[in-house]
Amino acid sequence: MTASQDHAAGGQPPRRPVRSRVRHGQASCADYGCARPGCRQAALRARRRRDSDRALGLAARVDAGPAALRAAVLVRRGMSAQDIADTTGISVTLVRRLLRTPEARPARIARSTAEAVLGIPLPGPGRPPARGRGLTSAEPAAVALTELALQGWPATYLAARLDTSAATVAAVRDGTRRRITVALDVRIHRLRLRLVGTTPVAEGVRPGDAARTRAWALRAAGRRGRCLEVSRAGVC
Repeated sequence: MTASQDHAAGGQPPRRPVRSRVRHGQASCADYGCARPGCRQAALRARRRRDSDRALGLAARVDAGPAALRAAVLVRRGMSAQDIADTTGISVTLVRRLLRTPEARPARIARSTAEAVLGIPLPGPGRPPARGRGLTSAEPAAVALTELALQGWPATYLAARLDTSAATVAAVRDGTRRRITVALDVRIHRLRLRLVGTTPVAEGVRPGDAARTRAWALRAAGRRGRCLEVSRAGVC
């Protein structure tokens, strides 16, 4: 008997982990003993769904591959694991497990979980990605900003096009900001792609500013050992 089944039979509810990300309104919240109507109703709907699937002869657990692929595409479109969790009502921990490599993620997940993830619509062609409310690692963005600095793009120029401050650009680039919003991460990588085919001077940056930015970035990248990461740019 599982912990949730034992609770349903009148036993003590399982202890909620200290760092649990389960939120009110999710079925798992009621399994931890939450008596809020919304949580209890979510648990009741989940139980009825399992009973209905069982009566129809449907497997309670299915291949995680399709849901994992959809989650990965949603992340590329601008959503974070927390965004997906908020939309589907499943835990962010489970979403993050789905985003792991095929060898590390669960092989099978609950049918209701798979259907919830697969039910999130993808933005259509030409539409902007979903607004990222969650946070993600700033390391890939830091590498992109370092690459741009090595090419001579000043932080002030980049900040004006990223709708943020030069201080934020510098903090992400220099590694003092470890996590950033998914929305900012998407904007940084899109800007890098837009600037690939041009040069700072061609875009109106003063030659002296570009040269100072490039010289500073070379020294800073060498100190942080980041030259290997941006060597593809051919400037380090």
